[in-house]
Amino acid sequence: MSFAAAEVLARAPSFRVRSRQITENEKERVVECVRIVPDFPKPGIAFKDLSLVLGDPLAYQLCIDVFVKRYASKGITAVVGIECNGFVFAAPVALALDVPFVPFRKPGKLPCKSIGVDFKLGAGIGAPAFGADRLEMHEDALRKGAKVLIIDDMLGTGATLRGACELVVKVGGEVVECACCVAMSGLGG
Repeated sequence: MSFAAAEVLARAPSFRVRSRQITENEKERVVECVRIVPDFPKPGIAFKDLSLVLGDPLAYQLCIDVFVKRYASKGITAVVGIECNGFVFAAPVALALDVPFVPFRKPGKLPCKSIGVDFKLGAGIGAPAFGADRLEMHEDALRKGAKVLIIDDMLGTGATLRGACELVVKVGGEVVECACCVAMSGLGG
């Protein structure tokens, strides 16, 4: 590391997230920041938009705090974030837990040798699969035996999280838990 880089790092504040229980008022603040968009992306779906949570530093911090409190003592050795909104929540959690952040990307987005899984997308409770998708990671991103937390912004049908779990297991990791900020009702996830 160059002298200039070492000097900048020495002056930078350390990144620490508060690991504490949040109050009912704080929970309400986060809930108020989740915008409900009716009939998006299709009729009958009430989409939960998190952009207002990200635009409110306290609400965003509270979301991260809840994850850190829940997982600080679970022996997590890596945090996976699912492209792309999962990155926004997973990366700060990984920093706070002092473990690697591993991005799971859509096909063709990674510059080095990658490994992936294909999975079927569901349309909701009792509905047939309506398509397929793929998640990939760098081949060397997770160590065998890693205890993994998978984070995404939102739970819909659960298909993407199932695909992420398959990929973790495929490379020899263990999924400790999957976490999302919100769940979309009526989709069975």
